[in-house]
Amino acid sequence: MKLKYALKFMFHLFCIITTFQLIFVATTWTIGGEEFSLVPLDLFKLPLIAFVSVLPSFLLVFKDTISHKALTIRMILHFVLTSGIVFGLLIYFGWLSTKNAVFIVPFFLAIYISAYITQEIRARKLAKQLNEKLNAFHNSENATHHD
Repeated sequence: MKLKYALKFMFHLFCIITTFQLIFVATTWTIGGEEFSLVPLDLFKLPLIAFVSVLPSFLLVFKDTISHKALTIRMILHFVLTSGIVFGLLIYFGWLSTKNAVFIVPFFLAIYISAYITQEIRARKLAKQLNEKLNAFHNSENATHHD
């Protein structure tokens, strides 16, 4: 992934994560009632968690090509860093307890997996477009040369 595309992806992912965090907090607040209380200052922590959670995406930036093994290692490292950062901050802020971990862990996995699938679909579409352009170029080259 090129740096420009990574920054664009990180911005979109930051917006998506922040939005889903707010929806999650509002839903939890509605269901939990007074038991779940959030101080207005805590709302500033949500974008902080979203911002810090997209920073490991810099691991996926590389120049031209990368081996499948190196990409797999980077993806595993990316998941470990992202989950470590997110859950570490949630524990630090006191938002992760055994009671709500049942909801937060699947919520994190849903966002992570959907972002990964979206990224893979975009990469495959780009690869397909590049292959079509290469095939069109080779076909036009072969059409001009007569045997």
